[in-house]
Amino acid sequence: MATRRERLREQTSAEIKAAALAHLREGGGAALSLRAVAVSIGMSPAGLYRYYPNRDALLTELITDGFAALAHEVARARDAAEGDAFVAAALAYREWALAHPHEFALLYGTPIPDYQAPESGPTSHASRDVGAAFVPPIVAAWHRGTLKRQEVTPALNTFAAAVDLPPDAAAVAFTAWTAIHGQVVLETFGHLAWLGEDPAPLAESRFHALSEDLGIAP
Repeated sequence: MATRRERLREQTSAEIKAAALAHLREGGGAALSLRAVAVSIGMSPAGLYRYYPNRDALLTELITDGFAALAHEVARARDAAEGDAFVAAALAYREWALAHPHEFALLYGTPIPDYQAPESGPTSHASRDVGAAFVPPIVAAWHRGTLKRQEVTPALNTFAAAVDLPPDAAAVAFTAWTAIHGQVVLETFGHLAWLGEDPAPLAESRFHALSEDLGIAP
């Protein structure tokens, strides 16, 4: 059981991160200031530095939290699906991005000037968890023998080794991921507004078609 001091530290850290996210929504990651965050919650800058020694440490935790939340939603929808789990995962990915556009931009938008994520650090592990949430339906299709063969390039062999998938399954996973992510990025950042209609049915139909075309659908 956590001590009272540990609980208070956790609560304060959560308050700092909530304030930082509010600042991100207003000015973006490049404008994030620890001093401004501290003032907004009635804390001295020196006090905040005891939790986060610099801006990059706070950004790293916000990015890690964002990836974790996204991975959780994708996995939850996948596991609860009564039909095509892959489509359910893709729809959850889209819905999270649309509900949290600023957090999604922090994860996948324009790189923040002068910020460098720790190499092989928590953001790297958390980002891989997002991709891993899409993998079970693809592996299930690979075991059924229904996956449509994709070209396996040397780069995809490297990817397959990194994610511990058979090369054929890794190639399908990469094709699926880039298609889903590309459409969600376009919609989240307003590049499909010219369609002039609700893009939700389009997204669902495209994800179903992708699942069928790649042989993932059960």
